[in-house]
Amino acid sequence: KVSANPAEKQTFDKVLVRQSFGLAAESYNQFTSLQRTIGDRLFAGIAGSEQRLMSALDIGSGTGYLTEKINQLDRVNQLYALDICSQMLKQTQLNMHGLKPLRLICADAERLPLDDSIVGLVCSNLAYQWCSDLQRAFDESYRVLQPQGSFVISTFGEKTLHELKDSWGNVDQAVHVNTFVDIETITGYLQKAGFKDISLQSEDIVRYYQTPKDLMLELKGMGAHNINKGRKPGLTGVHGFKSMLDMYESRRTDKGIPATFQALYAYANK
Repeated sequence: KVSANPAEKQTFDKVLVRQSFGLAAESYNQFTSLQRTIGDRLFAGIAGSEQRLMSALDIGSGTGYLTEKINQLDRVNQLYALDICSQMLKQTQLNMHGLKPLRLICADAERLPLDDSIVGLVCSNLAYQWCSDLQRAFDESYRVLQPQGSFVISTFGEKTLHELKDSWGNVDQAVHVNTFVDIETITGYLQKAGFKDISLQSEDIVRYYQTPKDLMLELKGMGAHNINKGRKPGLTGVHGFKSMLDMYESRRTDKGIPATFQALYAYANK
């Protein structure tokens, strides 16, 4: 049974997800050192496994960082790059120029336009946290995987940006920070989808910023600013915003303003 969790009540507006990443597409790589770090660690788990010749699907390919790495694996003979945002897929295509052909698919992870049991590997670096129906997304990945196929993903956990969330919590009760799902809930969804050999690992990555505004500018640049349906409509008042900044400032260390990103790595088989 999947445990009840407040994060499950928060869903993302898919139109805003598409718009947000579309606006960030051309400048995205300037703000994605965190995504690349997590992607490298995720890829190490993929590259170290022994599997048969297969096709692979990269869900939420973004600008193609993980896609390019997967494409270089000798055992991958066909590759699909899927993203909900067409502008991101254009960047993937540009960054993959000169490499062997791949199929670009503009679609939602919750509705994969692929046949059953068509790929041997489904991978994804920091995309599933934007799914409104995570169970359905996992069900879809399970459906398109071949028997004994591998599911290897990273996503953000519930502790992500807790400093920013707590600072806003002292101002009002509106949703100012994206809410993410905990390990237990993700494990439950994977089990319900039918996956076996499930393994989840958690890593807290703390980054430091000169000011809270610098953090928020980076979040906007990577398309990850607040896109919850429960967000407060309109602009937050100047007084409320200043109060949040003051609360966050009280967390300053010698390194700067801390921001925690909880990276979750999930590995499973069909």
